[in-house]
Amino acid sequence: MTAQPILQVENLGFAIGDHQILADISCGFETGAIHGLIGPNGSGKSTLLRNLCRIWEPQQGQVLIEGRDYRRLSRKTLSQMVTLVQQDTRLDFSILVSDFVAMGRHPHLKRLQWLRQRDMDIIEQALQVTGTTVFRNRPINELSGGEAQLVSLARALATEAPIILLDEPTSALDIRHKLEIMDLLTGLRDAGKTILISIHDLDLARRYCDTVTLLQQGRIHYHGLAAKGFAKQRIKEVFHVGVEEIATEHGVSLLFYR
Repeated sequence: MTAQPILQVENLGFAIGDHQILADISCGFETGAIHGLIGPNGSGKSTLLRNLCRIWEPQQGQVLIEGRDYRRLSRKTLSQMVTLVQQDTRLDFSILVSDFVAMGRHPHLKRLQWLRQRDMDIIEQALQVTGTTVFRNRPINELSGGEAQLVSLARALATEAPIILLDEPTSALDIRHKLEIMDLLTGLRDAGKTILISIHDLDLARRYCDTVTLLQQGRIHYHGLAAKGFAKQRIKEVFHVGVEEIATEHGVSLLFYR
């Protein structure tokens, strides 16, 4: 990992009405790493992700991407730099998988411009990397949850954004698809992408994430290396459960108990 964060958050605060959801969020995310956002329900993980890609805009503080305040970037430029894979990938309308993935190229096109050969090559590569080529001519609303999540990730890859945000991408998946998604994210990290993932499965977070940001009631309780993020006292304070780390030939696993 590099010393200079590609994404920097400084004193970020966000509220809806009188409800303060995030307060005093300051942290940096380095390139070429998987950064996990963890915390109990309602701790602000999804809200933070939406603030980081400017779907919602913080009322306090700022977000810097490559050292630049993202509010000074055009929406098109920002969409070329950061992309979000939402938790719920279900669509109420029918669109072919190939057309859905092609939407990832829109930030790179001029108004009313058709896809170029380079765009089509990037779309094809995104389908291949995610193993979704076989679905290209199927309506996305006919896919399973795991298949649709992979297709959504393919669309994110088609943007070529260096920063990929994912909101609970494994929450509704079976264990095989969970591991498939996390292994894919590991490959993207190794290719130089910066991955931010909100995740409820702490065992997966411990195994796959390089760093974790532990949120509690909208504030940062811990931000740093994942290996130190699951200390017994820390997990007890935030999640009110005990934890033991178990070393296996496949890496560290977590055992939780009450």
